[in-house]
Amino acid sequence: MSSSRFRSLWPRASVTALAVAASSTWLGDAAAQAAPVVLPHAAGQQALAVRIDARGITARACPSAAACAPDGGKVLAAPPEVAPLLGGARVAPITLADGKHLAKIEAPAGGANAGARGTGAGSGSWVMLLAAPLAGKGAEPLVLWSGWTDVATGEHGEGRSDAVVVEPLASGSRVLVGQRRDDVTICGRPALVGASEVDPRTMTLLKGASYQNLPAEERRAAVKVAAERRDADAAAPGFRLLRPTAASSAVGKRFAEIADGDPNTAWSEGKAGAGRGEFVSFSSADEVAITGLGLRVKPTEGVEGGAAPRTLFVATPDRLFQVSLPEDAWLKEPAGYEVKLPQEIRASCVAVVLDEAYVPRGAQAGAGERGSPSAPEVRVTIAEVTARTAFDGQGPAALVGALAGGGERARAAAALLARGGPEAIEAAIAGYDRLDPAGRQLAAGVIDAAPCAVQVPFFTARLASGAADAARRKAGAADAARRGGRRAAPAEPDPELHHARDRIRRCGRAAAPALAELVKGGAAAARVAAARELALVAPAEAVPALLDALAGARGATRRELRSALATAARSERAAAAVEEEVQIERLRARPEDAQLDLLRALGPSLGRVKGGGAAFQALASAAGAPFARRYLLQAPAAALARAGEPEAQAYLRASLRKDADAHVRLRAAEVAADVPALAPDLLAAVSDPDVRVREAAIVALSRAASAGTRLPAGAAEALAARLASDPWTFVRGGAALAIGAMPATPAGDRALVGALTDASPEVRRSALDGLGAHRATAHIEAVRDRAEDKEEDVEVRARAILALGAMCDAGSVDLWTRLALRAKAPVGERDQRLGSAALAALGAVHPADLPARLKPLLDKDTPHGLRETARAALSATPQCRRR
Repeated sequence: MSSSRFRSLWPRASVTALAVAASSTWLGDAAAQAAPVVLPHAAGQQALAVRIDARGITARACPSAAACAPDGGKVLAAPPEVAPLLGGARVAPITLADGKHLAKIEAPAGGANAGARGTGAGSGSWVMLLAAPLAGKGAEPLVLWSGWTDVATGEHGEGRSDAVVVEPLASGSRVLVGQRRDDVTICGRPALVGASEVDPRTMTLLKGASYQNLPAEERRAAVKVAAERRDADAAAPGFRLLRPTAASSAVGKRFAEIADGDPNTAWSEGKAGAGRGEFVSFSSADEVAITGLGLRVKPTEGVEGGAAPRTLFVATPDRLFQVSLPEDAWLKEPAGYEVKLPQEIRASCVAVVLDEAYVPRGAQAGAGERGSPSAPEVRVTIAEVTARTAFDGQGPAALVGALAGGGERARAAAALLARGGPEAIEAAIAGYDRLDPAGRQLAAGVIDAAPCAVQVPFFTARLASGAADAARRKAGAADAARRGGRRAAPAEPDPELHHARDRIRRCGRAAAPALAELVKGGAAAARVAAARELALVAPAEAVPALLDALAGARGATRRELRSALATAARSERAAAAVEEEVQIERLRARPEDAQLDLLRALGPSLGRVKGGGAAFQALASAAGAPFARRYLLQAPAAALARAGEPEAQAYLRASLRKDADAHVRLRAAEVAADVPALAPDLLAAVSDPDVRVREAAIVALSRAASAGTRLPAGAAEALAARLASDPWTFVRGGAALAIGAMPATPAGDRALVGALTDASPEVRRSALDGLGAHRATAHIEAVRDRAEDKEEDVEVRARAILALGAMCDAGSVDLWTRLALRAKAPVGERDQRLGSAALAALGAVHPADLPARLKPLLDKDTPHGLRETARAALSATPQCRRR
């Protein structure tokens, strides 16, 4: 459930949940309310009797209070979820400004015992505003408003709730109904907006009421400041620190004009009366100290119904200033004023709140007062509010210079630049190279706010220079390490280069043109860095750009560009660009090495590219193909063969069996492992006259067998022959591994046992691994001989122990236990290696008395690593059935 849905449902859900508990005490609580509340009649208004009981809310209007009772009155319906809460409801009589009366009925969601239980989840209240009709206006009670109050709905940060406010006046009270919104506050102070006011003249809710949201106690404690008139316009600051974010009301919703720097525009509050309490909130930057405010009240061309404030408040989250203007600014043209604050303020929010006003004759300025229908409509207006700071009068270039050092003043300058728009960004870019590292970091933060069209060229240039610097540092470190005979330390990360990459990636495809230009004409390190970023952010654009760049690249730069091309070409976003590039005419227009690079870059995805097979054939079928082309075409051929291309499969087979160059045959063997149809050809290559081809073929067969490919008949015998007689150790070792990867056969296992006497420990190890993988228990004695032979290579003995464990050799458990315990106080590495292998074998066999066997290894005096290995053996899943 989303947060907004949760918020919108919790009042009803909590009320429903409370209904059962509340209903048990409802009748008892209602008895306390059985005595009616009677509101006396007033001039022009009847009396009203109200009672809350088991039936609900009963109200009756009477010509006078004498003998007025709710009996026989109207029963006012309440929502079903409210009925169980009426036992806790109370009726509060309210006297309005002209003496008329109103009843406020409030039922807390917590029920009758909410005060005793605490607020909890049900902290809202259901409220009804009820009044007697005016004299001569019928006998039905008037329900002016009803609903839930203080119950938030909406997403976090945009929540809103209804509210009923009773504001005491010099005589009587005002009653207002409005909303409180998370996004419209006086710098965090809750504010009533969109308010309607109970009009005593009509006993209806009239829209457009204003309300002073600042608490009276806080207003009394506000620091008093007098504004001073200035006869000449003050110098406009280079940047507007204050940005309007919300307003309680605004004529035409144009509240942003209060800080737009244009004296012809203005904010006018949009409420009836003199707008007391109406406000505009501004975002600011708490890094910048505000020393005062500049005010222009009347815009150049005036405002219909405009009026000037007499006093207003300036609020921050924790400060409040009351500002008084010395005169009616509406009568002074032009009228500009300076407010010098007694202490500078640093805040992320500043608000201007109207209080008293200079109003035209006939208009009413007091709270709760409304002028006659013919009275002029008053719109208290402010044309401009400007923050005064220590940077006033300084242009963008000066602020960029102030970034140096990164101190408090530098951070303030950065905050102003960040709010300065395109001119500030251009200045930050122009002055960037003249700054120190701390200043550059602040300037980069300013540039971050620019549109991608502006920041991409800048950050692309930073990418180029950062990559070049990193390459120089790496080369210098490597040279110094060579001279000192040590390994080069890894380079420290460059924050500036990292930041440039981050911003380029955020801009995505918008960065493609600048990156492509750098790939085309930058220095080597810059080309490589740009190629990597281009392949990530815009793979479709990267494919042709990188193919163009490969034409003239050499060495390490070419390898890096080809790697970037592989990243781009395999992206789904580049599918159309790749298909276009493999079309024969376009492909042939490029140099041959670029054609090969494209096919190689596509890797396994080549078989899924429309036109990929034809592109391969165009290169493979050309007469007199040189060695490099034949060698490089093997991997694309394998990709196409896996996709079912018969021509590619035939090409790969011919390369493996017939190519005159052993290097080509070797490469064909390496890539053919993933093409099951070529298993017979790999088996034939096991007898190739070149030792490296034989090795590659054997390794490929091993990979194919491990992947589940069924090898052709005679594979075990052919590999056994290599294992028994090949003069090269690595070929014999590879043959043992390949036999071990294949399903077990008697001939294969006999060949592995025969290899246990091979002169090479490496071959013996591989043979033991194969026997263990096959669980060749028929040859368990030969494996035990290797495990128990104290003259044997220690790693061979360890592999024999592991093989016996795989064979579930219960007869070796005692030997393994001795070896494991000996590792607790080892004589050397031999005891440690054999002990760890023995523990692994014990864990696999898992004899019933294993905890007792390994108990000595769990003592605190056992080395930590060995103790943990023993615990792992005890917790291992048994691989063998216990006997």
